[in-house]
Amino acid sequence: MRQTKLFIAVAAILLLASCTKGNKVVEFPLVGAINTTKLVFEKVELTDTATVLSVRAFHYPNYSIRISTSPYLVAQNKEYKLLECKDFELGKKVFMPEDGDSCFTLLFEPLPEDCEKFDFIEGKSAGHWKIYDIDLTGKRDANNPAGLPANLIKQPATDAQAPEYAYDLGETTINLHLLGYRKGCMTDVDLFVHSVFEDQRCINVKIDSISGTGTAKFMLYGSGMVWVCTSDGNHTYGGGFVAPDETVDLYVNLAYNNQHLQNNYEESKDLGIKGYFTDGSVYDVLNNRNEVVIDMPDSLFNREIFCCEMSADELTDRCVKSYNAICEYADAQSCHQWDKEIFKARYFLEFLYFLTVDIRHKGKREKDATADNKNYAIMTRHYERLFECVDIENPWLLLNERSIKMAVAASRMQADSAGGMLACLGGAYRAMDRASKNELTDVELQSMRGWQNPFYADICEECLRRTREAILNSSNDLEHIEDIAPQVLFQTIIAPHKGKVVLVDFWNTWCGPCRGAIKLLEPHKSGRLAGDDIVWVYIANETSPIQTYSDMIPNIKGIHYRVNSEQWSYLTQKMFDIDGIPSYVVVDKDGKYSQRDDFINHVMMVETLEKMINK
Repeated sequence: MRQTKLFIAVAAILLLASCTKGNKVVEFPLVGAINTTKLVFEKVELTDTATVLSVRAFHYPNYSIRISTSPYLVAQNKEYKLLECKDFELGKKVFMPEDGDSCFTLLFEPLPEDCEKFDFIEGKSAGHWKIYDIDLTGKRDANNPAGLPANLIKQPATDAQAPEYAYDLGETTINLHLLGYRKGCMTDVDLFVHSVFEDQRCINVKIDSISGTGTAKFMLYGSGMVWVCTSDGNHTYGGGFVAPDETVDLYVNLAYNNQHLQNNYEESKDLGIKGYFTDGSVYDVLNNRNEVVIDMPDSLFNREIFCCEMSADELTDRCVKSYNAICEYADAQSCHQWDKEIFKARYFLEFLYFLTVDIRHKGKREKDATADNKNYAIMTRHYERLFECVDIENPWLLLNERSIKMAVAASRMQADSAGGMLACLGGAYRAMDRASKNELTDVELQSMRGWQNPFYADICEECLRRTREAILNSSNDLEHIEDIAPQVLFQTIIAPHKGKVVLVDFWNTWCGPCRGAIKLLEPHKSGRLAGDDIVWVYIANETSPIQTYSDMIPNIKGIHYRVNSEQWSYLTQKMFDIDGIPSYVVVDKDGKYSQRDDFINHVMMVETLEKMINK
């Protein structure tokens, strides 16, 4: 009888436990789309009384973030209010500690039991953070996002033969498709075009708010790589290779952004999400494969072993020895031959970079280098020794995101001591640089016509034509600005605007934070800061490629100047103390000016300028 009673009691306890709904916990949930790189949800816990978000916010140490006082969740077309915030002050600046991240907890009203996904909305304004399609099922395949064509879902088959480099030029069209896009997620993205002869060209692409699509057209000189990045420059989705004169559909998997954030933490798992797919390029097989990441042992690649006490010969010996060891290690890996070749090419180009910048004198130890070592320059023979380690015709050296390092190294060598291809790469790189500055002469161009491959002369001629066209299209209120002495340049620029507030923005086209700040300010020029009492002045220098510069400035309301290196140096180092951009100088109505480093705070900038205008 006692055993029967005990059995009944145990059964009752088990029955009661089975009828009690357990908490559902999802760690590092997959996110469909996100417009911030500042937040990660480490855990979502669903209970009967609350939805608990364990959040990690991160930024540069001592930089601040701010979250509005009324974030909410959206699920099944219903809003769920915030109940409590722990370890974080909403609505106020919270400065990041030295490790650059801060953890806190947000508690919201409980979501429905059958909820499969939800959105986190910081607020309803355009600048508020929005994180969409936070998955609670764990079943979604991030590498099969909605909208991806069926032919791109399957891993493409590869053979042992590498794709060929395209010795050609032409206008390439990229049709962007943002997979997982939701309205309010982003209004534009940046495409960064890299090639053997161009380090980085930024093309801003406007995104249709309904379809999440956009189109970019650009001249491409030989095969190139296109990287897709957020317009604030804080995150990239990766990119693919394209050839000249192609029309390519580039599908961007917005879920990749979440993986990038999660992988900042050791405790998070690598979700293996691919950021992009291409359709229509001769390089589709290369782009759409899931590249195997080969781990590099610290013993094979450690910058600390390249010390300032080395002679140039010793530095080269160390590069050669390290590269050969890396090749042996890569060849021993059990992965596709393409992965091995890409891996080896990347590190060869990295060692070329070491010679080009003379890695002995980089960093803190430069002060310890002797005068003899500093004068012991890297010579052509040192480059030649490293180039002996590879087949110059290997296409993986050119089909690489770092391929420009090969052309830069070749340009440092004596032309008559290098092989045919190296001489052409180096000569064409120097000529393209001169063409982009409108300095390439007809005599030099005609000389290139005598080279065996007409490709190099063709790209330089086209670059020169487009440079001259861009110069004609670029805006300068001051004619012959290059002839104005640096000492009087600033006064010359602001003199016509006395009686008005003038904001002077020092920027460059390649600067992501500069572009992001300009983008934030632009709507205020027709809103809070509209009117004739304020003048917007933008000063860039010659590191902004003239073609990119002339394409960008029509979309930035203001007066634009592109100054030479001497003028820029005087303005930023002698007249003002500018050690980074964007940087701002404000001129009041009486013509008095001051540098305003605090204007990096966008809210403060707008409020201050508004007060100055109305004074």
